[in-house]
Formats: sequence, C-alpha cells, structure tokens
Amino acid sequence: MYECANVWPQGGLFAFSGVDGETCHGEPFVAAGARDRIGWRFWLDPPVEIHARLGDESLVSLRHPDDFCLTDCWNCTVEVDGKRGFVEGAFTDRSAMALRIAFFDPPEGALPELAPVTGFALAGDLATAQGQDWWLAVSAGPAAADRQFGVGISYSSEDEAVDRARAAQTCDIEAAINERKRFYAALDIPQNVVANLRRAYLKAASIQKVNVESAQEDIPCRWTTPDRMPHRHMWLWDSAFHSIGLSHLEPELAEDAIRAVFAKQEGDGQLHLAVQPGVAPREENTQPPLLAWATWHLAEDEPNIDFLEEVYPRLVSYLEWFEASRRNDTGLYGWSIRRGADAVRGARGGESGMDNSPRFDDLESMTAVDLSCYMAAEYRCLARLARVLHRDDERAEWRARHKNITGLVNDLLWCDEDQFYYDLDEVGEFVRVKTPAGFLPLHAEAPDRDRAEALRLHMMNPKEFWPEFPVPSVSMDEATFGKDMWRGPTWLNMNLLCHRGLMNYGFYEEAHQIARKSINEVMRCYVLYGCFYEYYDAVAETAPFDLARKGGIGGEGGVGFGVIADYHWTAAAFIDFVHEVS
Repeated sequence: MYECANVWPQGGLFAFSGVDGETCHGEPFVAAGARDRIGWRFWLDPPVEIHARLGDESLVSLRHPDDFCLTDCWNCTVEVDGKRGFVEGAFTDRSAMALRIAFFDPPEGALPELAPVTGFALAGDLATAQGQDWWLAVSAGPAAADRQFGVGISYSSEDEAVDRARAAQTCDIEAAINERKRFYAALDIPQNVVANLRRAYLKAASIQKVNVESAQEDIPCRWTTPDRMPHRHMWLWDSAFHSIGLSHLEPELAEDAIRAVFAKQEGDGQLHLAVQPGVAPREENTQPPLLAWATWHLAEDEPNIDFLEEVYPRLVSYLEWFEASRRNDTGLYGWSIRRGADAVRGARGGESGMDNSPRFDDLESMTAVDLSCYMAAEYRCLARLARVLHRDDERAEWRARHKNITGLVNDLLWCDEDQFYYDLDEVGEFVRVKTPAGFLPLHAEAPDRDRAEALRLHMMNPKEFWPEFPVPSVSMDEATFGKDMWRGPTWLNMNLLCHRGLMNYGFYEEAHQIARKSINEVMRCYVLYGCFYEYYDAVAETAPFDLARKGGIGGEGGVGFGVIADYHWTAAAFIDFVHEVS
C-alpha cells in the first residue's frame, strides 16, 4: 500500500477485528499505543505494558514514507545510533499478536527486546503477567539481530496464554500481516485522495475496522462499538453514525451495524442506550433515534430490498416506543434527565448523547429541540423507505407525523427575539443557551427559508459557531463555553448532522466548508499524534488528549479516562466527508 497511515498512534487502539474472524467481547485483548515510543499498554486490570527496544534503547517510529501503522498490523522504521531497523507485527487472532524487531547492522552488543514494563514475572525467554481471571504471556525467539516475539492472552489458564504466545512467536508473520492488510487493499478510495489525506483516510478505515466485533451470543451478525476500550458495548446512535462511514468501505458491514442494534430490541420496541452480547440490558435510558436516517442513507442509491423489509417493521416499533415513552403534553418530546453525583449518572443529558451540555444544568424535565427534530427526521426517512417498499398508506401516515412535529417545533421552540430554536423547561420557558441542538431543525427540514437563513447566519458567525474548527458544542458567546466535552469542543457527529442540514436547504458552500474544515483539523491532529479523537478543541489550541472530560483530564476525566483516541464515529464522519468533497 502506498501512502498508507504511518504515524504511531499515541494512545490509539490496537486489536483484532471481527471483520477478519471471531472476536469475544467478554475476553478483550485490546491495547493502546504508548505515548512516546513503540509500545503497547493493554486494557487489563491491573494494566500491563510492553515496549520494543534495542538493548536498553526504546524504539521510536520514524514515519518512513513506506511504513504503515494500522490498528491491526504495522511496520515502523526505527533507528538507534545511526543503525536502521524496523518493528513489524499483526494480530494473528483475537487472543494473540506476533511482532518482529530486526536490525540489519545493530550496534555492537545490542539486540532486540520486547520488554515487559509492569506486572510481569520473567523466566528465560518467557514473561507472564496475571490479573483477576486473566493471564498474559510474552514469548521471545532466539536472541538475534532479527527476532520474533509473540504475545498471547487467556481467560482460562496461564498455560493457554503461554501456548498462544509461543504459537504467535513461531508463526509466519508476513502471512499474518498480509491477511490483515487485505481489507485495506480492497478499499475504493477516491483517486484524488493523496498524500496525508490518503494516510488519514486509511487510518480512519482501520479505526472503523477494529471497532467491528463478530457475531456473538444473541447478536447474530457483526456489530460495532464506539471504541473497543473503554466503551466496549454496542451503542444506539453511535451505530447509526458508524454505518454512514462503513457504507463507503463495505456496504454489508454498514447494514450489519444497523441490523445488530435490532437484535437487542425489547418487545415494546425500546432500544437501550448500550447493550452487550449475552447480557440483559441494565440501562433504562435510550439514545437519539437516527436509525431510519441511517437506513435511508444506505437505501438512497441502490436499495437492498431484503434488508429494508427486514428492518422496516423494527424501525416502526422503536419509533412507537418513543411516542409512548418520550412524548409530552406539548405534542413534542423530551429526554429523561439523569440525576446523581458520579461521572456517568451525573451526566444529566446522557440520554441525549450530549452528556454534560449546559442545556441540562438546571432542568428536571424538558421539551427537547433535538429529540423532537430527530423524531421528525425519522418519520421523513421512514416515509421514503415506505415509498421504496410500496407501503403507500403507511407513507402517508409518516409524512403526516413529520408535518405535525415540524409544525409544533416552529410554533413552540422558535425564539423570534434570538432567531434560534431552543428547548423548553418544566414551565414552558426557553432554555436560552445556544448549542448545535438548535441547528437540528435543519436536519428535520422544519424551518421555512427565512428561519433556515437565520440559522445559517448563527452557524457562520465567528463569535458564535464559526471558530477555527466549527461547530462548537456551545456557542462561543455563551458564559458556559469551555473545553470540557459537550461544553464547547467540536464533535464530528454533530458536524455531520449540521452538514446534512445545510445541504437540505441548498447551502452547499457552507456545508462544503464544514466538511473541509473537519477534514483538515482531524487530519492535522492525526499527523501530529496518530489518532482520531472523540472531540476536538473548537479553537484548535489544545491537543485533544489535554481537553477535559467531565471535569478532569486524562485519568481524572470521566470514569477514569480522558478524551478517547481512535473513536469510531469520528472516523466514520471523516470518511463520509472525504467522499462528499472528493
């Protein structure tokens, strides 16, 4: 592969993908790239880490033009004392990875090492680590300038971990690498996507690939996750965004991303916020309804009628659940507001996906502009699907529901004074904090031309929503604007919705600018750090990993982790934007 992703991912994901074979959600073998050297920190409790070395020297990737560094295979050029070598490797399956460190003419007395850093017991050419119900083993080949290693995990016994490590240490590593690369070689990348853009595109594709799990337990098809660690599970609105990016890579995977969500649907139609294979949902909350929109995206050009017939009744069922569970006396819809002191339950807007947005700071209940617009857009897309499936009576019903909801959005949620759409609080007053939720009427095709123009002006205003990296999650002229998660940083999934909303109204140049600015800033950070992040600094000053997450940075943020690297919907939106502007 020429011009392949070649930046070592500082904190980025490494794992075996369900695209290539069997994975096991309950037995994760997932690592994060070391920040300042070639090394892997495994998501285990307690965590363990290994580094690639030549003698006592840690190895650092040189980003050679012919290198590649993807989430499941890599080949990195390195140098020590003027002597060149390389570190290559791949996951051989869900429980093992093989690595090779080779120097053509190493400094005298220095030989390759895959050095365990924390938690290991050493015994000759073998190192093992143990935690609660897991064992990790590192096997080293004969000491030489060209040396192969294997890493294996087991959730059953130390012996099994050792056997897996030794099998990886003696495998045909070139064959393993080539097998992992087949997915990337088959991609249909636009011809004008070259240089760093092509490298970033392939990195995004590898993020989408690694965040696919195989069929397991009660999920009968491949399914997607936001990040193999720490989120791990299958999330509702994330899956919709994942399918948008996957549609450009492998359409059958995009369909599976949606199909899998419905495998865990309740009898009353509910889809939970997050689920996992073989486990009954414990989360009462849901997430934004976007599956009809994502399904229509897949069907718009070449509809797979069998797939549409399969998911259509399930789409109807989950929207009826929203009607029964989230519709209020206004005729519109409101999120369930969370309450609590911990970082998860205390994210009051968790059901909306905008966890800690200032929209929710002082509310006990609400009429939500975003949920109301999501519902309207879902009915609009459901009507289009009904047309394709020749369900004319149902099509008329969905169109009527869309018209009714958008009428109420305009009557109740539009503020003439501010020329903006807002939520309503418990007593029907506007929650006057400007966020991208106020742009989602464009997604629903609710505003008339004058109101759409007013939203365009807000979005393009450099004092509000048009900083270096638009669209921030809070307007910059709000007192609550900052750098913590949904309180200011830019999220690519919202940019994707804003882009599509602008396109609905013929604001093509503005939509193109959002796509181009999103591509450029994500690519800039990729070139610097090797990763695609959960969210970004809207003013492009602070590195993503130094942004706050629910009050803290890094290990102090969220529930013990900071901004997530190699986040799936960021990669998906990036790929969709590249195809939009190419």
